[in-house]
Amino acid sequence: SSSAGGWPKTGSQRGGRALHAPPIGGRLRAHTVRLSTPAAMSALQAAGNSLVGGGAPGGYRGKTVQNMATLGVRSLREDYLKPAARSEIPRNLRIIEERYERDAAVLDPVASEERLELPRFQHLFAGGELLPASVFIAALELGPAEQLNGQILPYDSEVLVLRDHLVVTYKPLTMKIRQVNAKEIDDIPLRAVATFARAWTAFESAWLQNREVHAVQALQPVAKAILSLEPLLLSLDKERLLPWPRVQHQKVVTLKTLEGFMHSLSELASSVLPSLARELNHDPKLLLLMDHVLSLRGERTVVSCLDGASATPHVSFPNHQVGKASGGLTHSNSTGALTNSNQDPAKGLTLDAYAFRLLGASVGDAVAAGKLRSESGNGQAGRFKLAMSGTPLEVSALRGPGVSHETAAGGTRESEMSKRSAGHANELLSSFEAIKDLLLSLKSTLEHVDPAIDKDTAFVAQLQRFERAFRRSKRLFLEPDNLA
Repeated sequence: SSSAGGWPKTGSQRGGRALHAPPIGGRLRAHTVRLSTPAAMSALQAAGNSLVGGGAPGGYRGKTVQNMATLGVRSLREDYLKPAARSEIPRNLRIIEERYERDAAVLDPVASEERLELPRFQHLFAGGELLPASVFIAALELGPAEQLNGQILPYDSEVLVLRDHLVVTYKPLTMKIRQVNAKEIDDIPLRAVATFARAWTAFESAWLQNREVHAVQALQPVAKAILSLEPLLLSLDKERLLPWPRVQHQKVVTLKTLEGFMHSLSELASSVLPSLARELNHDPKLLLLMDHVLSLRGERTVVSCLDGASATPHVSFPNHQVGKASGGLTHSNSTGALTNSNQDPAKGLTLDAYAFRLLGASVGDAVAAGKLRSESGNGQAGRFKLAMSGTPLEVSALRGPGVSHETAAGGTRESEMSKRSAGHANELLSSFEAIKDLLLSLKSTLEHVDPAIDKDTAFVAQLQRFERAFRRSKRLFLEPDNLA
């Protein structure tokens, strides 16, 4: 059997079952794509058999196609990208497409399977054209590699060879189109159209496959961040179900999952943002400290999934005054404000002791002011803090909202650092929630999103907001010079 012009059919045309491609744009007929058996051949393999293997007319044999497809094609591509020639590409492709459709029954199909199967690139064919000008212009502009999220991802050599051969088969068609317009010939030769159609299908298939592989590789940091976020959310849900004191063991698990998520988020930020615009060490203890700051104030202007995370046991903060530590109890100016400092200095400070040194307010202050109760926070966080501060549950129940405590968070003698901490805590936790919600929204759309997330203004803005809030809060609350 043979196709138009007496050309032998490729392996994808002989035998096998038929796969009917749906009409594109509502105006193109359904073209039949035959797959060889027993194993289906890809468009790239079919192109290799028909073009490189010796099935094409004109005496192309062995490496001759590759040599002809690469010799002088770079200058030819540059010529076609000049404004005068570039403006003619859509019209020329439309003429070629119309000529193809008149004899589509005896020609190889043009639309590759990847065009229909990869949703990420559907926008390239949204106009319904069989030969979109944007795809051909992309082939002309195609370099040896593409850059996604700071990564240099090279194309396979087959893609570059097929690109050059596509440009070579386009050149004689431009001359025939000029002769048709000058009334020198009646129509474009079908053989030239068939050659261009096969070159287009082979390039489109290999090009889309490579771009999909590059997209998957470029989106790995996003996928890792989403995968590490799910265990964190599951652990937080378990905290709401477990009784005391089993919930304390679950909080330790939550902290481990939070560390994993912050590590993945740091890798994501490094692939999108420059080093000067991001935090290099995302210490999860800072998020626990910010949650503690809000719990001491007794009011939350932001709904955070980390509510109650500050009650995680066995979390130590750096003690930058080891040489001055004398043990015993550190007293604030009112009853109930006690922080246990009778601990091994080498192991650091508890969260409450660290916050007391930094802010001048502690759990005892918040209890005395009626701002912290046993039921405060997720996973009975308030109960744990009361136990750690040495305040009995019976005493905390007697402390009402009317009891005043001047040095407590929100009191008349609240320290300046404590006042500033509330705004920083709200901003950091709200930006954390925004990043969490953004990643969850991408969970089911990774096959559709543009892999160049560093060009996504909304995504970059959310990530920059979190990184900026984290750096500011860390500089204020985790640096040793800030402690008295």
